[in-house]
Amino acid sequence: MIQSSDKRSRTMWRAVCAALALGVLSACATAPQQTAHLDPKTGDGIGGTGIAPKIVSGDIRKDDGIGGTGILGTITGFGSIIVNGLELEYDRDTTVETDGRPTALEELKIGQVVLGTARMKGDTLYLDKLEMQHAVTGPIESIDHDKGTLTVLGQAIRTNMAGDKTAIESFKTLTTGDMVSVSGLRQADGTIIATRLDQHPDDGRVIVRGIARNVTTGSITVGGLTVPLSKETTITPVKDGGRVFVSGRMINGQFVADVIVGSAPLPFGSGVKDVSIEAYTPKSAAGVGLTIEGITIDGATLPTGTMANDRMIITGQINGADRITATTIDKVRTFVTILKARGSLRPASIRPDNNPRPERLAPPRPERTPERPNRERPERERPEGAPMV
Repeated sequence: MIQSSDKRSRTMWRAVCAALALGVLSACATAPQQTAHLDPKTGDGIGGTGIAPKIVSGDIRKDDGIGGTGILGTITGFGSIIVNGLELEYDRDTTVETDGRPTALEELKIGQVVLGTARMKGDTLYLDKLEMQHAVTGPIESIDHDKGTLTVLGQAIRTNMAGDKTAIESFKTLTTGDMVSVSGLRQADGTIIATRLDQHPDDGRVIVRGIARNVTTGSITVGGLTVPLSKETTITPVKDGGRVFVSGRMINGQFVADVIVGSAPLPFGSGVKDVSIEAYTPKSAAGVGLTIEGITIDGATLPTGTMANDRMIITGQINGADRITATTIDKVRTFVTILKARGSLRPASIRPDNNPRPERLAPPRPERTPERPNRERPERERPEGAPMV
């Protein structure tokens, strides 16, 4: 649990409810936990209501009985669940998980990265399955409050608080040893750009998710963490350059893996034909033909002015192993604003015109006029025998 230095700091944490959308900070919720979120404000991409850029109907095909749609991206709004500009509905048959474990829909929050599969029913996408996927959960190993960076299990993490003083002060209450769960996507160099940062109870489980490198019979590397393999570790095949999920424990300050699960760069089942993926462009991105995290993307060109490590939403169809024919590639730009809590700790909504809904303030009450003291009137002296008036 994050311990603040004084009562004022604790009060600040309870008062702030916001979400980094593409830059979220949230660390601790009402007592006994505290929470700070930053909510998105639109630039020319996702933000606000989370429905821009809007995916046109032609980009995701209606259900033809052949296959569904795979989605990998950041939650940017609710009503339905908004991911990559897609409005995703759910029903009683929708399976929801967090890092491989069953969970409730109520656990979904703005800024979380999710992996899902859905099917078109009429003009609506209905989720079959949705999994919240943290990039890393573990103790903070180092933190730079001035730069807004931290390291967890060897993973370099950067936040974007956009100069917001309240968020910055909240971030400063974090310290080494605090357990946190980080949601976000990785840039080409492996740095996680946090879209949500939550305090996490120390239940003994730590995880890391990313691209596997230097895969040998004795170890694998994820970001800055080298994971030793042992006979006690449950392992599904892991390929160099493929996605990997590692779950384990900290023993005497060392990460010990219990489970290692490898998956293809395109982490969807064989029934998925259409995809919508959010990712950062690599340093070498240019022109037609692009490879992001092991996925080859054909068809569409990058938007004009695309720079290395720009955030993109890629929509298209699978045309082979880890290969997409893109129909659209949209650049996403976001800005961060902060809103005060409105009683509950759900993410605060933002109007479609991108102006935060003003807080409803009660008019100031006039100061009450102090009551006059009841002063006892002195008895008037009367001549003896005179009548009372």
